[in-house]
Amino acid sequence: MGKSYQVNFYPYNFSLPSPVVTAHGTWRQRQGLIVQLADRQGRVGRGEIAPLPWFGTEDLASATNFCRNLHGQISPEQIGKIGDRLPCCGFAFGSGEWEVNGKGLVELPLNPLSYCQLLPTGKKTLDYLTSGQKLTASTVKWKIAVNDFPTERDLYLQLLDQLEQCPGEINLRLDANGGLDLAIAQQWLQLLDRQRENTSVKVQYLEQPLPAGEIDDIFRLQRNFVTPIALDEAVCSLSQLQALYDRHWPGIYILKAAIMGDPRTLADWLNKHPIPAIFSSVFETAIARHQVLTLAQRWNLPDHAVGFAPPREPIIEATPD
Repeated sequence: MGKSYQVNFYPYNFSLPSPVVTAHGTWRQRQGLIVQLADRQGRVGRGEIAPLPWFGTEDLASATNFCRNLHGQISPEQIGKIGDRLPCCGFAFGSGEWEVNGKGLVELPLNPLSYCQLLPTGKKTLDYLTSGQKLTASTVKWKIAVNDFPTERDLYLQLLDQLEQCPGEINLRLDANGGLDLAIAQQWLQLLDRQRENTSVKVQYLEQPLPAGEIDDIFRLQRNFVTPIALDEAVCSLSQLQALYDRHWPGIYILKAAIMGDPRTLADWLNKHPIPAIFSSVFETAIARHQVLTLAQRWNLPDHAVGFAPPREPIIEATPD
């Protein structure tokens, strides 16, 4: 009889600390599945299925059906064949098997990590900064493409003024979530290029200015402007990552590893293809967070924060529905 693992899984559902407002809409609840694998020696490993359908992953119903159809058993061969159609399942079962076998996912040395604070969207970010609350990280992210450009431009300039008053050097990331059109993206990049020498706040990059399908225009934008561009929605799978690498993407890669399939496959790819990568959260529980940050300790771009909030009592055990 071949090797197999006993499978248990259960759903979780929790409210995000604050609703996340992006060009995709408003996100209030995080739902997913925790998977537990056990081998015949009693060794246990866990993984997490954290779907993000608007990034092209399977939805929760498809992931649940996959788990149910296993009837409590899965083999290493089945894990290896999960594939791109169910990338979040691939991550969870690959992570679980990695833990069962007790093998290190990455090689030493592991690098220290710094974190990024997501600011409230729109005018609420100014209200937050003037309320007396302190930033929890020296790198902050602000979502754009949720209002018209004149409104967001004025808010951005006010945001810079507020951030300049904060102690220490502040790094700012702007994230459009693919919500701009070409003309507005050009206006943003013209503004950012002009401001680079006029503020103590460093804009690290503009993230995913155009939809993922407009990759040729994004390449042209990066050639024509100084401000770095980071790709996120355009690099949600290993096949997309490989395609952009083959085209010699000159900017930054944002890797949401929890939706990119088996982490061991991603680790192997990164060992062979050095790229400027920043690992990013999908608002997972502490289970997937730990596994993704293990990858980040080896391959996150040095001197750049990961796209995760600072540690603060993360959800360790999601509550079953």
